Amino acid sequence: MNLLLDSFEFGLHTQIHYGTGSLNNLVEVLNKHGYQNVLICTDPGIAQSGILERLDTILQKGEIKYTVFSEVQPDPTLEVVETVKQLYLQNGCDALIGIGGGSSIDTAKGASAAVANPGDLGQYEGKNKLPNRGPDVIAIPTTAGTGSEVTHATVLKDTKRQYKMGILSQHLHPKAAILDPELLTTLPRGLAAITGMDALSHAIESYTSNQAQPITEALGLHAIRLISKSLRPFVARRTDLEAASQMMLASTIAGAAFIWGRVAAVHALSHPLGGRYKIPHGLANSILLPVVMDFNVSTNLEKFKEIAIIMGENVDGLSQREAAQRAVHAVKQLVDDLDIPATLGANKVNLSPEEIQVVAQEAFDSGVALANPKIVTVEDLKKILEKAL
Repeated sequence: MNLLLDSFEFGLHTQIHYGTGSLNNLVEVLNKHGYQNVLICTDPGIAQSGILERLDTILQKGEIKYTVFSEVQPDPTLEVVETVKQLYLQNGCDALIGIGGGSSIDTAKGASAAVANPGDLGQYEGKNKLPNRGPDVIAIPTTAGTGSEVTHATVLKDTKRQYKMGILSQHLHPKAAILDPELLTTLPRGLAAITGMDALSHAIESYTSNQAQPITEALGLHAIRLISKSLRPFVARRTDLEAASQMMLASTIAGAAFIWGRVAAVHALSHPLGGRYKIPHGLANSILLPVVMDFNVSTNLEKFKEIAIIMGENVDGLSQREAAQRAVHAVKQLVDDLDIPATLGANKVNLSPEEIQVVAQEAFDSGVALANPKIVTVEDLKKILEKAL
């Protein structure tokens, strides 16, 4: 970017409340905005973990009325969002709380959009097509990965098309986010690993994308630094509050980075893989990230060298290209250390040539790969998928 010739925008629209035990401040946040009757979107795992009971105690003590929808599943569907919308209207709610992983927060965002905008949400797919802002959303992440608590996007599954679609709008920024590292301590090990890799993919893609600008580059680099330091110990022991704190902040910082810096070919491919084959989003990103990095590395050797250094690689005496290539090695090593199966085949996903063609075409048509630092064609996306098999 030429700072003398180019211009850019950056804005963060979500008020962040960070701190160990900060869930206890929820009523204060709700009262600040005048909410008295909230709809809680969460998943069965959170409902069974004890977190929902803790939330119940806090809200009852604060005399806040609430309704719970606890059936959010991975890759929330348009039908589920419609159910939550009806529940919101039937109970006269005035705000939504998304507590859980990205699916719970995205469901709350989707329901907010559905309350305020007529017709099927599918018509609002894409960027800045949502005409009205819906009721406010308070996001409370219990994973360190999606960054949905600060982003302007919701990703929902259209079951008719077997397709994960994204709605991007300034109307979808949560009003506030509560970041309480204590909420990460019940996260299963495997989920901690793949959601952490999701955060890393946000950080690396936004840092290297063709939409990167100085603020998103700074955020992306810091998120990479935090994740490189803390993801391994966090996955090894989720009760390590120092590692949990670093990962929660890294996830949110990476989310803030990709609002403007964008994601690229990794996410372009992971969305159709998730929509068609139910591959968890973070798992798909874990597999695709090093393959896409290898494809992109020649576009900016200096940036990839910087990633390598931050991730602990020794690049002394190496050429610029060799040093840059070490970034790919560092990510592969991290995936291996986290015991994540590194290929689609190892995760029992075997795609035929026809299926590869369909996934690559959907990824290309989505437009997400337009931010990739290296121009990608459908054929390029097919080759990336083949290498990921």
